[in-house]
Amino acid sequence: MQPEPAGPCAEDMVDIELACIDRYEAPNQEGSKPLRMQSAEDAESWCRERDKRLCTEDEWLRACTGPSATPYPYGSQFDEHACNHDKAFRAPSWGVLSSWPSDRARAEVERLDQSEPSGARASCGSAEGVRDLTGNVAEWVRKTKPHPEACLTAEMKKHTHVLLGCSWIKCFRKPHEPGCAYANCAHPAGFRSYEFGFRCCADHRRQ
Repeated sequence: MQPEPAGPCAEDMVDIELACIDRYEAPNQEGSKPLRMQSAEDAESWCRERDKRLCTEDEWLRACTGPSATPYPYGSQFDEHACNHDKAFRAPSWGVLSSWPSDRARAEVERLDQSEPSGARASCGSAEGVRDLTGNVAEWVRKTKPHPEACLTAEMKKHTHVLLGCSWIKCFRKPHEPGCAYANCAHPAGFRSYEFGFRCCADHRRQ
């Protein structure tokens, strides 16, 4: 007979009060590169296959700001080098990427990739131990908050998911600083890009 699990969250997850969240970006393995070229639909399916689910925006933000509600996962002041968001921009060939999963598209993703292994920067962690929330790959979440400034068009308002945390090349909009509150609302759930990834969440287990 299997022993009852201890605690509200699985061993590879962190309790953030609202829910459990993966400690690392998918595939949630310290030292592994995060998954890239992911759509929100990919993310939903991947998490579901592991008896988890894609995080909501509120859950991800709670993990990022922590119990003290800081604007960055590592504290109250922006640190350009705390997380992997200090790389130079490499211009992508969108025509090649649109042929995904062709060999040419895979090679282009590898050329563009500047992600780091999960947990590589000791400074890039929240107070509760969630790693790489800003930088590395931008993370898909289920949209649960209004974004009047970021989602100006009627089409954007229809999107069911947003991307949080920015990537290894900072954020698109000024001030470009990858903080917890920045949201990219520009893409539908089926869109994938070379710097898009995710992590999973789960409800607390019954004790």
